[in-house]
This record gives sequence, structure tokens and C-alpha cells, in this order.
Amino acid sequence: MKIKCLIVDDEPLAVSLLVDYIGQVPFLELSHTCYNAMEALTFLQGQTVDLIFLDINMPHLSGMELSNLLGKKQKIIFTTAYSNYAVESYEKNALDYLLKPITFERFVRSVTKAWEILEKSKENSLQNTESAEDTAKQIPTTIFLKTGKSVIKVEVSKIDYIEGLKDYVIFVVGSEKHIVYKRMKDLETGLSPDFYRIHHSYIVNINRIRKIEDNHVFIGENRIAISEKYRDSFIDKIQEKLI
Repeated sequence: MKIKCLIVDDEPLAVSLLVDYIGQVPFLELSHTCYNAMEALTFLQGQTVDLIFLDINMPHLSGMELSNLLGKKQKIIFTTAYSNYAVESYEKNALDYLLKPITFERFVRSVTKAWEILEKSKENSLQNTESAEDTAKQIPTTIFLKTGKSVIKVEVSKIDYIEGLKDYVIFVVGSEKHIVYKRMKDLETGLSPDFYRIHHSYIVNINRIRKIEDNHVFIGENRIAISEKYRDSFIDKIQEKLI
């Protein structure tokens, strides 16, 4: 994995040194050099980099101020001639703090740490993507319900809600109701994330909710109570979709 780097420093000699160091490390790739923070902001509007070597003391807009504008996701190694900024730099979630004059040995230790963090982040992202894809593959778009002597095919997205009655559940699909011999707790793990329990006796399809009012959800003409036990977790779920 190549780490794309940006240098932001108003001192030409400091820039030259970092350019030389980056060229000696096989896993680093220099994308650009900037001599002030505004130039860096302009560059970053059209480009992305993995790592920024950012000088702290620069005119008009300091490195600390620039880091605030870039957000916490941007990986930064601060560079400066002043040791009193060390604590503040780590509060900004910087990967490291290099004190000038920067030795090559100290530079290599710093970028090796950055490589390990970025590589781990990449692996976690890949694992999360694969996990989400696996989950999506496991969730069916249609199911078959055995009700009485019949087996009925139902589109999962059209299920309004599921009501529990002791050892039975009722699948409500529009004007149709299908009674199945199954317990509610056995259903929850196999349903898609769009189905959410709001009551001991009810699991609702969030995509079928017409409105939520006075601790009730309205699906079609049906009014279903949200119990106190499930209220907070359900509201948190709805907040994720709130505009």
C-alpha cells in the first residue's frame, strides 16, 4: 500500500528535507507540496491524500487552524520547531509530532506508525464491507409462510408488521393476515434490519410506517402502541433516518 502525502510548510528548506525523506521511503508517495494553509485547502478541494505533514507556525492560517477545517478523519503528522505545541497536537488526534530539525530515523519511525494505522483502518473497512455484503446475501427478499394447509409466498418488503399470539405469529400484509406456528423471539434474528420490535407483541416494518405520534406507530389504518421497554431503542433507530 502506497501512502499519498502532502507537505504543507512555509519554509522551503523544511519542504526540501521532507521531499528528500519521502523519496527514500518505498511506501510513501508525494502528491503535492504547499507553502501555506490556503494553498493546501485549495488543493484538497479537488484531491485527497492519506497523510499530511503539516507545519504549525504559518502566517494567516496556522497548521492547528487548518487541521480544524480538515476534520478528524484526515491523518496528520505535525512538524514544528516549537515543542510547546506537542500536547495540543495530540488533542487534534495527530498521528505524531515531529520537532525540527527532523532526523531521518525519527521520520521513519513516524511514517511507519502512520502506515500501520492506515493499513489497519483499510483492513477494518474491508472487513466491514464484506460483513455488510454477507449480511445482505443472507437476508431474503421473499419468504414462504406455512399457514394451515397452504404455503404462501410473501415479499418481505410488503409485510406491514408481525403480531405475536403465544406460540403463533400473524404476518399482516396489507389487507391479508397469515397465521404461522412460530414464536416471536425465533423470528427476530432472521429478519432484515428494517423490522424492529416496538412491543412485546409487535414487530414492525419501519418502511411501512405512515407516522409516529403519541407513543404509537401508524401503518395503514392500524395503530400500534410503542411499549416503554422498546421506546428508547426504537426512537434511536428512527433518529438515524430523521431529516
